[in-house]
Order: sequence, then C-alpha cells, then structure tokens
Amino acid sequence: MGTTIGSFADIIGEDRKARQEHSWTGSFLDYLELVRQDPSIAKLAHARLFEAVTKAGVTELGETDDPRLNRLFGDERLKVYRYFEKDFFGIERSLAQIVRYLHSAALRGEESRQVLYLMGPVGAGKSSLVVKLQRALEEAEPVYAIDGCPIAEEPLHLVPVHLRRSFSDVLGVSIEGELCPLCRHRLDTEFNGRYEDVPVVRVAFSRHRRQGIGVVPPVDPNNQDTSVLIGSVDISKLDRFSESDPRALDLSGAFNVGNRGIVEFIEVFKNEPEYLHTMITATQEKFVPAPGRHGTVYVDCAIIAHSNEAEWQKFKADHTNEAIMDRIVVVKVPYNLRLTEEIKIYEKMLRESQFRAHIAPHTLEIASMFAILSRLEP
Repeated sequence: MGTTIGSFADIIGEDRKARQEHSWTGSFLDYLELVRQDPSIAKLAHARLFEAVTKAGVTELGETDDPRLNRLFGDERLKVYRYFEKDFFGIERSLAQIVRYLHSAALRGEESRQVLYLMGPVGAGKSSLVVKLQRALEEAEPVYAIDGCPIAEEPLHLVPVHLRRSFSDVLGVSIEGELCPLCRHRLDTEFNGRYEDVPVVRVAFSRHRRQGIGVVPPVDPNNQDTSVLIGSVDISKLDRFSESDPRALDLSGAFNVGNRGIVEFIEVFKNEPEYLHTMITATQEKFVPAPGRHGTVYVDCAIIAHSNEAEWQKFKADHTNEAIMDRIVVVKVPYNLRLTEEIKIYEKMLRESQFRAHIAPHTLEIASMFAILSRLEP
C-alpha cells in the first residue's frame, strides 16, 4: 500500500511541478522580451489550433501498400493526422479538409475570415470532431494574456497604434486588434497610460471553465438575445457605475469567452438568420458589438459551426442567406463506408464501454457489414 500511495504522490508532484512551470507572471516589458525571443508566442487562434492538431505527426495515406486503399483513393495523396487516428475512422478526406482550412487560415488567407461549417447526417461524428479540436487547445500550451482582462486578450494590444510598425519590425510579428473597453479604462485609470507596467499572466484553455472555448447552443427563435454572443450590461453594478462606464460590462458572451480559441455553434441553422449576423461580423471584421454604448470588441477565434444536411439544404434554398453562405467553408462529414474502419469504430465503442460479455467470432464484421449496407443508396 505504501508503494501505491508513494506512486500517487509522485504523479501528483510531477503534475504540480509541470503546472508551476507553465504558470508565469510578469510585466508587459517582460512579455515583449519573450516575444522577441520567440515570435510564435503571439500567434493567432487559427495558427494555434493548426499547430495543436499537427504536432502529433502527419503521414500520407498514399504510402500504404493496401491495394484496397489504392483503388479507393487512386493517386490522391491524402494526409492522415495522428491526432485523430484513434478516434475517427473512414473520414480521412473530411479531416484533411478541416486541417487544410486551418492551415490556410493560419497563414491569414481568406479562410481566416470564414466560418468552418461541418455538415453531415445524424451520428456522423460532427460534434465529436469539434470536441476533439477543443481538446487540442486544452492540451496546448497556455497563452499569455493581460491580467484581469475578461476576454484574456493578447497583451500586444497595449501597443499604441502609432508605434505598432516599430514594434512589429523589432518583434517580427504583426500586431492587430484593439483593447477591450475594460482594459482601455484600466490602462487610463489604474496605470495612468503606462502600458509597460500592465501585468501579464498565462491562461490555459478550458471548455468547462469557459476559458478560450465558447459554445453557442440553439436559441429559441422567440427569445433570441444577443447577450449569449456578446455579453451584456451587468444590472447589479449600475448602482455603482453608470451605464457608460466599462466596469458595468459583463463580457461573458460566447465570443468574449472564445477569444484566442474556438467558438462553436451547435445546430447553427436552427437560429434565425438575423441572429447569425453577429457571427458574420466576427468572422469578417474580427469585431463584435460591445453591450450598451461601448463601441466594439476585437475577437480572435476560430468559428466552427455544425448541423445536419437537411437544415443546410433548407438554409441554402433561401436566397436571402447568400451573404452568409458566401462566408462559410463547408466540410462534409459522411458516414463511413469502409468495412475495416467500421469494425474499428465498434472495437473502440467496446473498449470505452463496460461490456465484458463474450462476443462470438465475426460478430463485429457482420454488424459492420449490415451498418454499411444500410447506408448505401440504390
């Protein structure tokens, strides 16, 4: 028993030591020195997500000697990303398209200003894919953010506009974005404009703590409140601050929470088109309206939406939605149609379950054949 307790203590100690190594606190000047040494620290959301997905390794499907795969994919050199290989089977094309989108967006191509939309039948794995991408951020290195900022924004936003070109030349990074209303107020009142003294900390991503990962569920069409997306004015603070005071803001909307990371729209087309205009503004302009009379808030996030094919077809049939459709990158997530991959899916389900019953030989093969045949169209 002593050995077991000791091993647990070692695990806890190693974890605590690793967390302490990831924690960091310093001034903005200290942060500038870190960026000068490693400009990748200040990467944007798409680049951060792309790196988190690809760091596990990449192989090419065309390198296999399996004649069935050669017949299926021909001369197509699909890349297989090891980060997904233990959880998703038979959708290599979809995964390659997702990572291709992230790569282009990371290079600040047109995709960086478009929504990634996963479309497919019920049960194809769209939600699981988004959760896997969110987990990639949770496992990634924490980001540096202004201490006390409600949206954990990039500290380089502190650099005045007229000095940004000079800072960019020295640091080797491009500076974009503006301070949120609350940080702008703090800079003027707490620090008297001395942005070099503003404290900077490291912040980890967490879906459950709503740090860097925002989720927007379907909203009742009769009660669509944009505060779900952009936050609101905290009524409980109005006895201390005026409505025009940034300290009265509650920046807890999905775009505020998902800044620097991911904003997920679940069953996106169940919302009214008017409700999606904020999403398009965030995609194209990288800004969302601030609650009340506080201008706008800069947001840097990868917007990922998903729904089933029927809702997509209904949305696409309405010509008034063309402006929104033009800003969407569609990735189809189909059912798997390969027997070997379907068997892997069932084997994974059994491993993750608590079923311990004996399974007769070839049961999984027969079940997989039946499932695939039920998905084929005449």
